[in-house]
Amino acid sequence: MQKLHCETLDALDAAIVAAGPDALFRGQVEHFLRDDGSPSLTTSFARRGCIPDLMVKWYHYARRVLKRHVHGWDGAADMATDQAILQHYGWISFYLDATGDARVGAWFASHEFTESKRCELVEDCFEDPVFLVSKAATFEPATSVGNLYVLSRKKLRSAGLSAVHLSEIATAQGTPRYVRQDAYMVGPVPQAGLSMDFLTHHITAPAHIFDAYATGLSTAFLFPEPGEDPIFGELLAMPWEKIGRSDGPIDFFQRALDLPEYTPHIVKHMPPATAMYRPFWLADAPQDPADPAVVVHVLCGSALFHGSSELCFSLPNVSKLLATHDGLMVEPDGLVYHGMGELYGKGVIVMKKESGLIEVCEFGVEHPGLQIHGLGKFPGMHYRIDEQGLWHRATQADDCDCGSDAHDDHIRLLGRVDTGLKEGFIALDSPRIYLQQGLARATDPAVLRVFLES
Repeated sequence: MQKLHCETLDALDAAIVAAGPDALFRGQVEHFLRDDGSPSLTTSFARRGCIPDLMVKWYHYARRVLKRHVHGWDGAADMATDQAILQHYGWISFYLDATGDARVGAWFASHEFTESKRCELVEDCFEDPVFLVSKAATFEPATSVGNLYVLSRKKLRSAGLSAVHLSEIATAQGTPRYVRQDAYMVGPVPQAGLSMDFLTHHITAPAHIFDAYATGLSTAFLFPEPGEDPIFGELLAMPWEKIGRSDGPIDFFQRALDLPEYTPHIVKHMPPATAMYRPFWLADAPQDPADPAVVVHVLCGSALFHGSSELCFSLPNVSKLLATHDGLMVEPDGLVYHGMGELYGKGVIVMKKESGLIEVCEFGVEHPGLQIHGLGKFPGMHYRIDEQGLWHRATQADDCDCGSDAHDDHIRLLGRVDTGLKEGFIALDSPRIYLQQGLARATDPAVLRVFLES
C-alpha cells in the first residue's frame, strides 16, 4: 500500500488518477489504527455491536422497501443489496461502504459527521400533544487532515469478496442516496476489519483540499430529501413508538427505526398517517360478547415475528393448540408497517372454520395519530391438516389474490412459533396467553383505559 500526502489540488488529482480504473474509494476524516499501526477499516456492526430485535426489524423493512420500489427485485438478491438500506440510512451492517466516484470519497474525507437528539412538542391529527424525539445529524467541513483509502476491485474479487454496485437497486422513481453517492458494498468484512491486502493507496490531504476536489457536492445532494428518495420517504413514514412505560400527561415518542435526519421532517400538526404507537397487546382487549370464539394468544418480539426460516407445513405444536381452541393469534410487540396510510398489521391470526378448514391471515388495526380505531382481518389463505399432521393449501373463493409472498411468510412465522413452543422459549403465561421469554407483558395504561372504556 502506497502512502501519499497531497498539499495541493493538483497533487491530489494526480494521486487519484494514478489509482487507475480498478479503484474504489472510501473517505473519512479520522484515521483509525490497528495495534500494528495499519489502517483499521471495520464495519458498523463491528463498531456498534448488535441489538437482535432491531437488527431483524431493519432487515425486514429493508427488504420490503426494496421490493416495493426497485423494479424487478424478486427477494433473491444477495446480502450486500439487502444490507445497503441498513448501512446507508443509519443502521448497522456486515459490509463496508465505498464509492466508485473519487469526488464522493473526497467529500467524506473533508466533512465530519455529528449527531444529536432533537425534541419537539407537536400535535397528532386529533390535536393531542406529543413530544417527538428524532436524531438530528449534520456534516460539517473539517479543519484537519482527511483520509482517502483506495481499494482494488480486482484484489477483492480474487479473494471472493463482493463489491456490489448499488446502482443495480436503483428505484423505479426518484434517486436514493446510495445512487447519488455511486455507492458500493464491500464484504462481508470480518470482525477484525478489512485486510490491508485490498488497499492500494492511503491518500492524505488537508480537508480543504479534499473539499475543493469534491466541488459541487453537498449534504443536500448526497442525502436527498424524501420527495426525491423514495427509500428515505418509506422509512420516515413508519410509526413512532413511545419511549418508556410512564403514564405522564404528555408522552415521548421516537421513530420505530431511529435514523439520522439532516433536515427536520416534523410539522406542528402531524398527519393522520403518522401513528404514535403506545405499546399494547390485543390479548388485553375485552372480547366482543357477540364473538364466542376462544382464541389463544402468542405474544412475541420483533426478531421472532420478522425473522426468517424455511417454509414448513409440519406444525404439531400449533396444531395441538388449535385442537383445543377456535383460533390462535401471533402478535408482535409493535405495529407492522405496510405503507397503507393509517392501516397497520398487528399480528397473524389462525382460525378454524367449517368443514375442517383453517384460515391464516393478517390481523390489522387502523391507527391514526395516538388513537386506535377499527380492528379486523385482511384476506388470507385456507389450509387443511391431514392425518399425518401436515398442512395443505385448500383454495377457496375468498382467498386473498394479492400474489404476495407474505402469505408464505405467515406459515414461516407459525413454524418459528411451533419451534418456540417445542423448545420452551414460548410458554404459557396466563390463561390462553403464551409469552416469549424475556418479553414485557404490560399494555400501556392509556391504551388499557381505551380498551376498558370501549
